[in-house]
Formats: sequence, C-alpha cells, structure tokens
Amino acid sequence: MSFQLKIRELLSDNYSGSAAILEKIIKSIQTYINGPDIDHNFLRTNLDKVINHFPDLAVLHHFMQQFYDLLDQADGESWTQEKTIARITRFISTYTQMWSDSIGQAAERMERMIGFQGKKILLHSNSSSIHILFEHLATHNIFPSVYQTMSGPVYEGKLQARVLSDFGCKVHFINEAAIGRFIHEIDFAVMGADNVFKDGFTNKIGTYPLALVCREAGKPFYVICDSRKRSPVDFKSRIKAIFEPEEPSGELWQNAPHAITPVNYYFEFTPKDLVSAYFFEDAWWDLTKK
Repeated sequence: MSFQLKIRELLSDNYSGSAAILEKIIKSIQTYINGPDIDHNFLRTNLDKVINHFPDLAVLHHFMQQFYDLLDQADGESWTQEKTIARITRFISTYTQMWSDSIGQAAERMERMIGFQGKKILLHSNSSSIHILFEHLATHNIFPSVYQTMSGPVYEGKLQARVLSDFGCKVHFINEAAIGRFIHEIDFAVMGADNVFKDGFTNKIGTYPLALVCREAGKPFYVICDSRKRSPVDFKSRIKAIFEPEEPSGELWQNAPHAITPVNYYFEFTPKDLVSAYFFEDAWWDLTKK
C-alpha cells in the first residue's frame, strides 16, 4: 500500500487507540522512505493531516515533534537522501525501543499494588494499554472477569472484548448506558487515556459518566498510560483543540431530518477528582490522598 493510501486509511480509523495510531504512522513513514525519492514538504503535508485529525493524541504529538526536528536538521544541513534515510531509520528504531515496554512496566506496578486475581473489572473503548495490561496478567495466570462496554458510536469495544477473550478472560459485553445495572457487580474500573492534564484526563466519550457512576457506587476508578501522555498544563488550555473537529454526524443518525442536528464527538474530559490513581511506567499518583 502506498504512503498516501496509508495516510488516507489512518484518517478513517475511528477504532484504534493512540498507540496503535502511532504504530501505523511509523509504518507509513517507513513505507515512504523506502520509495524512490523523499520530499520533505510532501511528507510534512501528509503527516500534518494526521496530526490535525487527531489533536488529542499525546503520543502522536510526542513522536512527531521529534521527527519534525529531525527533518529540520536534515534540511538545515542539506543531508543526502542516503543519510536522511539512515537517520530516520535509526531514530524510529531508538524511539520504538525506548517506549516498547513502558505500559508493561506500568502494568506490573498496577498488578502489584491493587491486585487483579478474582476481580471483576469495568473497561471502556479499545486501548492498547488495556491490551498490554491483560496480556501481562495472563502471563501470570491471572484472568479477571471483564465488563466491557460497547463504546458507541462506532462500538470499538467489540475489538477489545475479542482481544481479552483470547487472553482467557470471561467477558461480559454491555451497553455503557446500562452501567447502573452492573456497577454493583464490579470491583473497580480501569481506563486508558489520551492525555493526562493537571486537572484530569481525556479519553473516549462515555468515560466521564462511567467515572461519575463509579464514584456514586464507591468503586475505584484507575487510569493506566505511559508518561508521554502527561501534560504540565490544565485542560482549559487545550479544550478547543481537543473538542474540535466534530466527528461524522452520520455515525449517530444517517440522513437525519432537516430540523434535527446529530452532534458527535469522540473524546471528553474527566476531572481528576473522579480518579483513584494514575499508573505510569515511572510513577503512580494516588489521588485518594488529599
């Protein structure tokens, strides 16, 4: 598949988590640099489309900032194409190796500190962080029961349900609107995140009401992600970028009547007051201690 087709496919991906999106971008770049010529402006133009389409994905911006710095250096020092390819290849290899086990380390910390054996866990959306967490648990013969939400409007929860079922977990597939019916059956909730701000985190739409129900029922609400997603600012400084653009309205209602306007967003903010703890590869933040 050509570079442009890979980019086009990425722009229509509304099922994958942020780490999976980044992995696809890296593979797209590798496809392009193995072609006959490298046009830095063409590369930037297409990658900018992805960045603008996914303004909330911190890991994407973390990678792209360093990658663009490398392209700037290549332009400023007039590297040959051979040198550019070699340096990009080395950068990608170093970057992926550096972050390859970050969630694995966070998962190990989380399992050690809160325990999963015999637990019933609420999950939402489709996150590679959750996949890695449950893969870690499976390698230690720990197979919790899972309450996995459908995760509308595109129902990517089905993808995560299949992954966890393949790991050996018993999966209850539920409508997130029915969480009030199931909340007293679970022990705690675990979510991935796209950004962690000073005052809370962003994740798939539907996370905030799940957190509210957990608080009302006295159930812990945990977040797992790597440190690339930590931001030193509060959410207010990023609200416009994250809540724009609106997603396709047809996912909610195709050919809606003229007087009805479907409003569709993929991401939302959940205040830190609803979070019991964040787990990263290098730290954990206990938010129950005021």
